[in-house]
Amino acid sequence: MAHSFESNFDHGQYDCSLEELTSRNKQIILLFSFGVFWLWLFIGVFDILWFWEEFYFAVSETGVISGGIWWSLLASLLTGMALGPLVFSVLIFSYRTKDVTEKWKGQIWGYLFLINPSIIWGLLWLVCLPYTLGILPWGEWSMNWWKIFPYGFGLVWLGGLPALIVIFNFLNLFINQKYNFNEQKEQEEDLTPNLDKEKAAKQLQEALKNINESTESFWDNV
Repeated sequence: MAHSFESNFDHGQYDCSLEELTSRNKQIILLFSFGVFWLWLFIGVFDILWFWEEFYFAVSETGVISGGIWWSLLASLLTGMALGPLVFSVLIFSYRTKDVTEKWKGQIWGYLFLINPSIIWGLLWLVCLPYTLGILPWGEWSMNWWKIFPYGFGLVWLGGLPALIVIFNFLNLFINQKYNFNEQKEQEEDLTPNLDKEKAAKQLQEALKNINESTESFWDNV
């Protein structure tokens, strides 16, 4: 009974081929190994934390305009570059054994590469420019109450919405993987109604042909 169940159930319908699995395993090992060294290089040698420290000190000085706020853009860019190989290895590992579609892979990799630029865009419009222009909604209320309108109803949407859209779409694709097996099954289901119609049309033609032959044979006998 157990043998019958196992023979009817295809355990590998969502799994990728052995060649693809081997290739992905090599990519994961190489990217992760290189990523650890790459991250150490950016932190220990290039000292990207210095840019974040300058940004933090600039933000901490409330009411004082400092150019250090702009280091956040470079800090975000360098951090994305430093974490890139490790993030790539994690993403490949998430679908390591799965036969996902090429369309799904293209979409999720595209959104992954857009995350860092969208964060930089958000920092530009939500932090750097408002801070430099003095339109952040902080300080004494009687003097700064009006700043909530350009910031809260304009800059928040301009700077924050692209990043939210990109991150939401990336997470949605990450959670909901698309498999070739399901895609082929959907295509077969779409073709089934057409095949049924063609079959019904052929049966109707054969029935009409039989009726015509029966009618002709009847008149021949008469």
